[in-house]
Amino acid sequence: MKLTILIVTLIVYAICATAALAGDYKVFGIRTDFPMADGQQLFRDVYVNMGTNQGIKTGSSLDAYRIVTSVDELNQRTGKNTAFKIARLKVIHADTDLAVARVVQFLPPETTPLGAFTNVMVGDEVEVGKK
Repeated sequence: MKLTILIVTLIVYAICATAALAGDYKVFGIRTDFPMADGQQLFRDVYVNMGTNQGIKTGSSLDAYRIVTSVDELNQRTGKNTAFKIARLKVIHADTDLAVARVVQFLPPETTPLGAFTNVMVGDEVEVGKK
């Protein structure tokens, strides 16, 4: 009986842990061209840890979010994490568990309180774009 309860508890814990991590998709790499000639078009590839296993395919739209941690400076405590949408990406290549995308639109700085950050960075969160 105790063994059955232990096994059931472990299974429930494993399912809950997997569900909690299921939506944790992030930018894990950035690759940029170096110009070899004047006027050459440069590309900046954004690598994300979601791919065809998550329904992503070439041409899919992704939204990139910057997570900002607020700080209560009066009481010197860390506040909440807040996500701000910063860019729209378009997938140019998709594998089973990763995709390569390029930025097609940045949100205007007037609507994105991020200070000096002007591009997608490693660690930014991504999700399938909403229409």
